Amino acid sequence: MLSKLLCAALLCAPAFAQTYTVTPFGVRCGGTLHGQVVNTPLGAGLRLRVAHASPNTVTVLVLGSLAAVPQPLPGTNCMLLVDPRGTEATITDGRGNASFGLRLPSTVPFTVHLQAATIDFNRRGRAVETTNGLQVDGF
Repeated sequence: MLSKLLCAALLCAPAFAQTYTVTPFGVRCGGTLHGQVVNTPLGAGLRLRVAHASPNTVTVLVLGSLAAVPQPLPGTNCMLLVDPRGTEATITDGRGNASFGLRLPSTVPFTVHLQAATIDFNRRGRAVETTNGLQVDGF
């Protein structure tokens, strides 16, 4: 009886499990971007955290593919490592931390690159800093 139940369970199970990896790349020029795959009621998700960035600044998460050539940002030595295909914005807290949450697609394989940039508007003008990048792979 147990072997029949086990056999039925194996036949009903998916042929493969989805696996996701998060790999940092590039040099940061400001805060640090961290990523963690989490299970949610809606499926796999990605918890992202910006740490040690400029406090109380606009923070833009850039999603896309790896830029063929890193793009220098105006008025700074920081580089944009990701060719933007989408963005999401928030504001860092008083300690320079911000968080984002994304759902991961169930269709595999895929690769997406992420990077965050902080934009501070002050009396001296605009200051832009970028984090390291993250490569997220699903297979």
